[in-house]
Amino acid sequence: MGCAAFFAALVIAPATSAQTKTVRVVTYNIEDDINGATTPLPGLISPAAGGSVTNGGVLEGIGEEIVGNDPAQPLDILALEETTSNPITIAPIVNGLNSFYGVAGMYSNSAYQATENGGDAANGNGPNAMVYNAKTLQLLASVPVDPPGGTNNLDSTYGELREVMRYEFAPAGATPDATNEFYIYVSHYKSGTSSGDLAERFGEARIIRTNEAVVLPANARVIYVGDYNITASGEASYQTILSNTAPDGIQQGQGIDPMNPTNNPNIDWGAYTTDTNILALESEHSYELEYRDDLQVMTTNVYYAAPGGLGYVPGTYHTFGNNGTTPYYGSVNTVTNTALNNRLVTNAPVFISAAQLCLDLTNASDHLPVVADYTVPFSATVSGFTGSPTNGIVPLAVTFSNLSANATNYVWNFGDGNTSTLTNAADTYTNPGLYSVTLTAIGAGGTNILTLTNYITALNPPPLQFGNFVSPTNGGFQFAASNSDGLPITTSQESQIEIFATTNLALAFTNWTPLTDSIRLVNGFLQINDTNGVFSQRFYRAVETP
Repeated sequence: MGCAAFFAALVIAPATSAQTKTVRVVTYNIEDDINGATTPLPGLISPAAGGSVTNGGVLEGIGEEIVGNDPAQPLDILALEETTSNPITIAPIVNGLNSFYGVAGMYSNSAYQATENGGDAANGNGPNAMVYNAKTLQLLASVPVDPPGGTNNLDSTYGELREVMRYEFAPAGATPDATNEFYIYVSHYKSGTSSGDLAERFGEARIIRTNEAVVLPANARVIYVGDYNITASGEASYQTILSNTAPDGIQQGQGIDPMNPTNNPNIDWGAYTTDTNILALESEHSYELEYRDDLQVMTTNVYYAAPGGLGYVPGTYHTFGNNGTTPYYGSVNTVTNTALNNRLVTNAPVFISAAQLCLDLTNASDHLPVVADYTVPFSATVSGFTGSPTNGIVPLAVTFSNLSANATNYVWNFGDGNTSTLTNAADTYTNPGLYSVTLTAIGAGGTNILTLTNYITALNPPPLQFGNFVSPTNGGFQFAASNSDGLPITTSQESQIEIFATTNLALAFTNWTPLTDSIRLVNGFLQINDTNGVFSQRFYRAVETP
């Protein structure tokens, strides 16, 4: 399966049942805010040695990795730390991903510009940000989670130095409700090992857990991601996120670390070790591994994949580019690193090798990204429509009303060679016949096709037959036209008809070519609008002289 594996399988028959789809979540400190760096560093969305974004970098490589039993797929959520701003850092990432996959609007981002202590984005305090796959997910809200007093108190008083962001998502095309919504808190805790640093991280964790307990529904599905900057599992900030009780005493929002599900408080992730299980979790730095800074922690209903919402896919949590074969304080860009060997799909539209990605990782940022897959419920995509009118005389103009559910894109085929991608569409049938109409509805829950066979009946104008002669008019006999079965008026018949003007001026035609406007039936009489003759725009009655 290649990078384009995000396209849903074709479903021919209408479906109404719920199904699930796997989404790939990434948390990544790209450190794109210090030492003059503001735009994406080489290797992030393009090769480290230079080249086009269509050749890909780390972010595209994440989409080419087979994770556990999950096939490769483009990332769906990219939670970022240490960016400079949306226009400078995020827009190039979005544009690069869209260019790589060749799908306009596939990726989008939160428009909210987070802030940080002192508003200084060039001093290691770059704000958190969010990029997401708009073809699979819809972003419902981007909410800053500030300390008491708001952004003016982003300082050591409460511990939160960089504005924590809470993002709310639901599957694309679905109606958001309690069964499909989920939340992601994106944080960048204070770094350092001093008692003051630990206290500040503790303060930020308390703000997050309090916000979750007070604001979110009791059974909300939540992922707490970001740069935790911890060194050991016993640290107060980490234990606060994993506690079964929020600081205000409410028992909800407890987090579980998939790499420490029993909450062992005695793990040191910052000390020299040869334990490959610990080494595989280290994310800082890509060029000298020594800390497990970056985590994805999730609420219990997510971890245990309770039915009816976001669920973690066991065995998919990992540090991208690190499987424990890189020694403590070593670089992932070495031939001994086997983390990506035999895990990248080779039939992707643009194949990025393991060696290239290891080089990209050491250039793109300071940290390694942490990746995990989750399932989300998607209501099946349903295709439905009506047309009006469904029969009539050509040219027949028909408007189509779309009744599809859980869809975001549409393709109409009207059966006469015309198509449309509008939600509600219209078509004019110019030739008589029976036409089958097909609507393809595309959504996160799949692709559904509905064809209504011989749905549109387009008819010739009704044949006209000369009826009985009636009283003479203007020296001739007026005749009526009927709708009874009979041959349409032929050229030979037409050439035998002498036309008299209603103004009593005679005008004979042996060839009807000049009569370019419509021939119509009015009150039972055949009328002709002569737009090219001497009596322009005059109406005439067809009569037969004695």
